[in-house]
Amino acid sequence: MAERLFVIGGQRCGTTYLHGLLDEHPEIAMARPALPEPKFFYDDDLYRRGLDWYDAHFFAEAGDEPVRGEKSVGYLESDRAAERIAGAFPGASLVVLLRDPVDRAVSNYWFTVGHGLEHRPIDEALRDEDAGMVERDGEWFLAGGRRIAANPFIYVRRSRYVEDLRRWSDRFGRDRMHIMVFEDTMGSETAVAGLYGFLGVDASFRPSALGRVVHASSRDGELPDGLRRTLAEGFEPYNRALEAEYCVDLGSWRREGAA
Repeated sequence: MAERLFVIGGQRCGTTYLHGLLDEHPEIAMARPALPEPKFFYDDDLYRRGLDWYDAHFFAEAGDEPVRGEKSVGYLESDRAAERIAGAFPGASLVVLLRDPVDRAVSNYWFTVGHGLEHRPIDEALRDEDAGMVERDGEWFLAGGRRIAANPFIYVRRSRYVEDLRRWSDRFGRDRMHIMVFEDTMGSETAVAGLYGFLGVDASFRPSALGRVVHASSRDGELPDGLRRTLAEGFEPYNRALEAEYCVDLGSWRREGAA
């Protein structure tokens, strides 16, 4: 039986790039189609169809690859998904890609704006994200007449990564989790080799996706003077906890001029 891997997040952190690195590896079969993301362990309607349906539907094109994987970044925030995956595949490997929390929050804002859901200026939205109007439908969120897997307005809270990681490490243990840092991963052969090594596949394989440009909004870095520093200071306690609890090197987030 194939080993299982799940790319669970974070959102706006380059997981599409990460999916490409995994999908190219000849020993890994990623769920298809990649978009829309499977969200099987999140969506009650899909989950009721059972694990046999899950494999038959999302891995119909898989062969004898020793690893099968899925990328659904909304899982990171979901207790339900964590509980279900732990029940179905307790030995699964979890991969997480995290980005500088300020840059991630800003990117999240512009992504929500781009989907026509956010109309407040960025400083107001990031300072008062609870004012973003959203309703719940079970695990789903309703915003702008759409059913969405994750609250589109929690820009700041979503960047407090350590809070979401705990629901996964509590169920799987930290040794089943491979946490990568966006700024240290893009284009890095060392980071990619480490990822493959963690998954137990050929670490010498070099995917063509390694050198591809990751497309991001040209507005991702826009932020009023002073707000970036305020946000960075607010994230610092969570970043310290992330480093201490998960042994993640976040030096690239502290270097002057880091993205």
